[in-house]
Amino acid sequence: MNKYNLSSFEILVIILVAIVGNSLLLKSFVITDEVIYNFYYESFTEKRITEFLENKNKLTLLGYLIMPLVILIRSGLVAICLSVGVFFYNTENKLKFKQFFRVALVGEFVLVLVGFVKLLYFLIIKTDYTLKDIQQYYPLSYINFLDINNLEPWLIYPLQTINLFEVAYFLVLVYGLHKLLKKNYWKSFEITAASYGTGLVIWIGVVMFLTLNMS
Repeated sequence: MNKYNLSSFEILVIILVAIVGNSLLLKSFVITDEVIYNFYYESFTEKRITEFLENKNKLTLLGYLIMPLVILIRSGLVAICLSVGVFFYNTENKLKFKQFFRVALVGEFVLVLVGFVKLLYFLIIKTDYTLKDIQQYYPLSYINFLDINNLEPWLIYPLQTINLFEVAYFLVLVYGLHKLLKKNYWKSFEITAASYGTGLVIWIGVVMFLTLNMS
């Protein structure tokens, strides 16, 4: 391995540091206790809101603890999709699962950028906002051009998925597969579309089904 290449563990650590850093910045400057209080003060008593904020802090800490597991599972599922796609395309390369996993892990950097763009958006562009605005906004997504209040709940997630970050993530997977297979970009694009694309469609379908049954 090239001495300048980072190991999967090092990549994971950098991603986690970036996520935690972004979360702390959001909490300090965007999703402040004041914003939360102003959003709920007409619906709940001050005591209930205070209890909610205390529980929120505990859940945030829990979220930090399980975040590595979430990233590992997500990257693992993407890696499985890519490895299955390569297998069915009968490529001659004998690649290991950890190589596909590293490609998927590198793609996580794109998803980390979503949080930082969201932070900058509410710090610089939309400075007058509510907690609902923060929850509904997804950077560079098609859903931002729609009135989300008129949408069915089960449509929100798939429409959020239509965004430039998802395109960038897909292209990172294509490039990573291209480097592994040493084949032209079109073949890597085709394999990624057939494998990861299918997995994404299935996942969106699952989320839509669960949303329909819970709403």
